Amino acid sequence: MADLRYEFKNNQKKTLSASVTGVFPTSSTMSDTLFTLPVASVVTRAYAIVLTPSGTATDTIDIKVGTTTVADEVVVGATGIQEGTQTKAYFPTGGAVKAIAGADAPDGAGRIKIMVEYFETELASGEYTD
Repeated sequence: MADLRYEFKNNQKKTLSASVTGVFPTSSTMSDTLFTLPVASVVTRAYAIVLTPSGTATDTIDIKVGTTTVADEVVVGATGIQEGTQTKAYFPTGGAVKAIAGADAPDGAGRIKIMVEYFETELASGEYTD
């Protein structure tokens, strides 16, 4: 049996990364590209940080990487950290992270930030776990 602990960056520590946008407005037609996810990343969570709610308490957005929804029907009609339905996914080529108007599209009154947590599977510090 082969010992692969020191091959292919196995056994090297990885770091959880997060990208957070600046504050931007919601809208009924939003389809905003926010940032680019690095190559070979695994998205573990995505949130909306709602600073000012949009007009209706049930207003929602979706957070997508490319065409994959990583946070579905995230409420932007109430302040606080909102998650929606989460989907973990691997993105071998990375991708554009977008905020899209949800099923109950928000109005222009909301002010939000988007936070996405992910691991860059090919990025390692060079430090080993043992």
